[in-house]
Amino acid sequence: MSEKEEKLLVRKATINLRRKYGRSKQINIVERDAFVPKKVEKDIREYITKKKSILPTDLAFKFDIRVSTAKLLIKQYEGEGLIKLLDPTLKLKIYVPTTQ
Repeated sequence: MSEKEEKLLVRKATINLRRKYGRSKQINIVERDAFVPKKVEKDIREYITKKKSILPTDLAFKFDIRVSTAKLLIKQYEGEGLIKLLDPTLKLKIYVPTTQ
């Protein structure tokens, strides 16, 4: 039995928008897959244990996953006790690794 390699689906495109008076603007569009392969999830676990603070957007940009997927992973890790919320009163959710 051979296991198939799991890959992230990332599509990148550049769109030129026409503006007034002959000006144009380029916009980069990145579509990321909502699925996280197991290998990437292992990398994320190792990354989280080494960092002092964790934000969902940092994980999303570093590992090319959606921010919503990164938030779900963080909730899962928080339930496992791998990380904890720094201060629940803050509007920006900052997580720190727990010391074990």
